[in-house]
Amino acid sequence: MKKIYFFFLTLFICIQSYSQNQNFIIDNSFPYHVNEETLGKATIGGDTIFISSTRTNPLRFQFTNGDINNPLVIINKGGQVKIESPNSYSWGAITFENCKYIKISGAGHPNYKYGFQLSADNCGLAFSDLSSDCEAEFIKISHDGFFGIMAKKNYDGNPPSPHPLFENLIIHDCFIENVSEGMYLGETKSPGMEFKHVKIYNNIVRNTLRESIQIANMVEDVEIYNNTLLNAGLENMIYQTSLLQIGDNSVANVYNNILIEAPTTGIAIYGKGNSSFTNNYISSNMGMFVDNRIFTDSLTPINIKQNYFREVRGNQIIKNYNELNYLTVQDNKYETDTIFFLNQSGNINNFTEQNNTLTSIPEIEFTDPSSNDYSLKSTNPIEYQNMGAPGGPEYFEPEPEQIVISPEMITDLVQGSSVNSPLFLFDEQNLNIESDEHATSNSWKPDYVMKETSYHAIIDLGKEYHISEINLHDMHNSQDFTVEYGDESNWNTLFIDPCNTFNIWSKNETDVTTRFLRISMYTSIYAAVNEIIIYGFPVEPEPEQIVITPNMVTDLVEGGSVNSPLFLFDEQAIDFKAGEHAISNSWKPYYTNANAPYYVVIDLGQEYHISEINLHDMHDTHNFTVEYGDLTNWTNLFTDPLDKFQFWNKHITDISTRYLRLVITDSPYAAVNEIIIYGYPIDEEIETEKEEETIDDEQIIVTSNMVTDLVEGGSVNSPLFLFDEQNLDFQSGVTATSNSWKPDYAMNETSYHAVIDLGTEYHISEINLHDMNDTYNFTVEYGDESNWNTLFVDPCDTFNTWSKNTTDISTRYLRFSMYQNVFAAINEIFIFGYPITSNSAKSVNVEKTEKKSSNNSVFGTEKIKMYPNPVNKKLNVKFPVDMLGKSNLVIRDVIGKTFYNKEIIISATNPNLELNNYQLPKINGIYMLSLFHESGELKTLKFIKKN
Repeated sequence: MKKIYFFFLTLFICIQSYSQNQNFIIDNSFPYHVNEETLGKATIGGDTIFISSTRTNPLRFQFTNGDINNPLVIINKGGQVKIESPNSYSWGAITFENCKYIKISGAGHPNYKYGFQLSADNCGLAFSDLSSDCEAEFIKISHDGFFGIMAKKNYDGNPPSPHPLFENLIIHDCFIENVSEGMYLGETKSPGMEFKHVKIYNNIVRNTLRESIQIANMVEDVEIYNNTLLNAGLENMIYQTSLLQIGDNSVANVYNNILIEAPTTGIAIYGKGNSSFTNNYISSNMGMFVDNRIFTDSLTPINIKQNYFREVRGNQIIKNYNELNYLTVQDNKYETDTIFFLNQSGNINNFTEQNNTLTSIPEIEFTDPSSNDYSLKSTNPIEYQNMGAPGGPEYFEPEPEQIVISPEMITDLVQGSSVNSPLFLFDEQNLNIESDEHATSNSWKPDYVMKETSYHAIIDLGKEYHISEINLHDMHNSQDFTVEYGDESNWNTLFIDPCNTFNIWSKNETDVTTRFLRISMYTSIYAAVNEIIIYGFPVEPEPEQIVITPNMVTDLVEGGSVNSPLFLFDEQAIDFKAGEHAISNSWKPYYTNANAPYYVVIDLGQEYHISEINLHDMHDTHNFTVEYGDLTNWTNLFTDPLDKFQFWNKHITDISTRYLRLVITDSPYAAVNEIIIYGYPIDEEIETEKEEETIDDEQIIVTSNMVTDLVEGGSVNSPLFLFDEQNLDFQSGVTATSNSWKPDYAMNETSYHAVIDLGTEYHISEINLHDMNDTYNFTVEYGDESNWNTLFVDPCDTFNTWSKNTTDISTRYLRFSMYQNVFAAINEIFIFGYPITSNSAKSVNVEKTEKKSSNNSVFGTEKIKMYPNPVNKKLNVKFPVDMLGKSNLVIRDVIGKTFYNKEIIISATNPNLELNNYQLPKINGIYMLSLFHESGELKTLKFIKKN
């Protein structure tokens, strides 16, 4: 059985079985009001309220709060929660009244995209009164009441001063249909409660009697993006027939939305300015209307850029009545042959209208609207790929299967190990429960008697699973057997089985998602279970951005690229989903295609599932290819023609790889200046392997018989003074007091030396000199009598101070030298390292379990010796045996400029490579030395050049 690292084991032993956070469960018997009184205690940040799938009655949360760092989470449990609110007294399905720092989530069950389905006479989901800092996700609202989602408190245009503030309203991944107002956010009269820091994204709103979304009094930092808004204004009520309305006293950044079908405008803009509308698809309506209302900041602009207008009805595409805010209408495309921009504001000097193109606009296509799947078909133009809500099916039904538990997944946390190992719980995993086959092996027995308060064993499933069923084979010693889930810092009880049957499978239905299970005995060591069979299915993690750093990028262009490929990844923090664009240079491998194709390799460090790659296209229309593989075999992932300008080309992918290769096959002007990659790491199977134990550095005590004075006639002050206080506790700041080594009275020779013979080869990691401040160079060298190499030169420019020099060499001999002056005053030296001998007591093989790296490299950076570091004039690289053969060696700086690029051949007779001052960079700084071995493996080491 595998053993976890000692510190991990200690952490588990010491941990308590509870934490300060509280879990509450609300089923259908719970009262309508949810507050401190009905819950029995006040909520705190980090608490979770589970809403059982049995709940059908409405809920009204009152003064239930989290905190600024940890929200109070309300989440569905056991399936989808369907709340219907037909009674007028309850007004809404779920209401939050005066609540702060809360998050309501329908992500509590993997089978349902929307874990809440809400219906009410008036409102599906409401954030009312003085609520603030609220988030809603994965909620479906379908009813014929007035509001889908509402957030506001009415003041009828006369709020108190200062105005009440609602911050951090976030609504995403929701589905709303058949209501009057899809989202009614902010009171429509101004002034009113003000909203700041608002995000509305990834929502689908369809078939509304009035607007899909309307906002008002949203005064700062408002983003509305990647929403799909369909078929609004069905009631055809005057002034209430747009898909999206930006109301008075509001700002907004609106982008990547799909807006289809309304009697009048797709977007109506009545805000205060400081708003932008970019990359939206607007179809089957009357385009856009711009005007101003009571609150206007005339110094801030309104920008309408790079939108697509299809089948626009009416006499113009965009009509402007706003005479105050400067309006820029630019780079839009439309297909209806009519007036594009009509200015009726009376001000002919406050707008720019340019570069808007009449052209064919393809109709956007959804995957399966009949089943509410509004994800985009892959056949849509690439311009549309970043638009709209993610979509996808509403219900998923993966089939649970047995999760076979193998020995390396189990950790016995019993100190000294169990009497009967917990491996007995999983040694008959091939039993067929349905055929009534029974376990016959021993039960887990942690101890002979209950000496401890509890006993535990951990099961690491390797990745997240939804656990639907756990079967215990009960052997009848009627004691409690506890199964928990969570992680090392927080364990939650899943169930407690009394073990009161004999030779029976005790079936426990569960509904949790976890990677870790813990089995525990708290009352007796005789809770006799001798086999556990677990059912579930893996849960794929949400893709996140994979940030590419310089050390992950290798330029394979001979001589180095003209513009480094690091430019492709130098703006990784950019928020491209918010419409931000890259501004740095594009990768340019060469001036012509003379040496094409050109390659760059990306090493992600481990295997990832890659779900999305976004290229920022700068429009030089040439092919840019992305491949994946194992460094010896490459497969084409996609080729982008780069026929857009300043546009993010989104490529949906579905591969697993560690390595990506970027290829320019022909023209070096295939202009991409940033790449954003999304995915998630793939956990390798946990395996047990033999591994050399980490060897700790210790002080190497230098005795008098190890020191040879090479000064002719002997030194004035012996070099033995350098090692006569070896028992000092220098790490506590104790300083040396004896004499310094003084080879002569004056510099009568060109140099003076003393040699230290350590008796055997050591790895030297640190040399500490006690400096007495005569500011002259003191040189430390390593090698042998025929060849000495400078390790470092200390200027001795401090007084009564330990000068620490970190090293990374292996040697038997050290030489201390003075070349400049005999007064380089050092009066003690402490050396740290460990012996390199095949029979060393520390060089033992031990069982050590770790997650196996997906790096199957034939060599590792820990086997390559590079010294000295920092380097002055010579850099030595010592290669291990398994690196024999051909490699490509490249030295470049941190922004990718190549200083040296050469093919080298390493032989068994000469495994060393020396780079001299002509081959090394001349400027002080940090540099990368990359080795691309003929086996296809790539490694990068870092060194510092210090002249």
